Amino acid sequence: MIIDCHQHLPSLKKTKDLKESKAKLVKDLSRNGVDYAILIPDNTPESEIGSLDEVLRLTKDDKRLYVMGTIDIQKRNYFFQTQKLSQLFRAGRIVAVKIFPGHDTIYPTDKRLTPVYELCAKHDLPIVIHTGAGSKRPEQSRYNDPKFIIKIADRHPRLKIVIAHYFYPQIEYCHELTRPYKNIYFDTSGLADEEVIADTGLERIERILTLTTNKLPDNVLFGTDYAMCSIKKHIELVESLEISKQAKDKIFCKNAIKLFHLRV
Repeated sequence: MIIDCHQHLPSLKKTKDLKESKAKLVKDLSRNGVDYAILIPDNTPESEIGSLDEVLRLTKDDKRLYVMGTIDIQKRNYFFQTQKLSQLFRAGRIVAVKIFPGHDTIYPTDKRLTPVYELCAKHDLPIVIHTGAGSKRPEQSRYNDPKFIIKIADRHPRLKIVIAHYFYPQIEYCHELTRPYKNIYFDTSGLADEEVIADTGLERIERILTLTTNKLPDNVLFGTDYAMCSIKKHIELVESLEISKQAKDKIFCKNAIKLFHLRV
């Protein structure tokens, strides 16, 4: 079984509407042997990849697709957004919350995020944090540096935190800083992308993922960042790691089932 825990709908720049985007996604899941996926909407009401409300409507009757909540604390109504996330958690409509420091000019330590962290911890579901920035956007990484994320892990020891993209290209730095934290998880999203490999190096990526899996076998998750990145290449990346089949099974599905409380 394969569960992709980090996906987005294909951009409307390539499809005529979100229904077509979803149809393309489902087709690509089947083509690549992915059984379930967690979709991440944008945190704005009008987006090329769909807002939270739009993605929830599209996936309502599809048991293969789960949804993360998103929030934009830079908007004045962020308190209302937090209340909405609480309702969605209680209704079982979302399995995590994603924040976008770097894309948004916010830091993970922003006090306005405290109610979101408390909400995730209360429901025993993770907060997913965008990290990293390639050579084309190096300024973004100042907002999502793991030095801020470990502060959150210290302040909220019951909170489970997923670092998306492993703070590429500074993956060794991310690994060393977060290594003592059992409540910090990592997804593989974007790490098989050509731009990320060019900035980071494939051997470095494979080495750090192997080290992380050997130390924290329950804390590495399969994600791709589809539709911006290739599902197939990310499967090949995990398969290339010199780890046991049991460890790969954990990455591909078992860790996600446990972390996100998925009913599969």
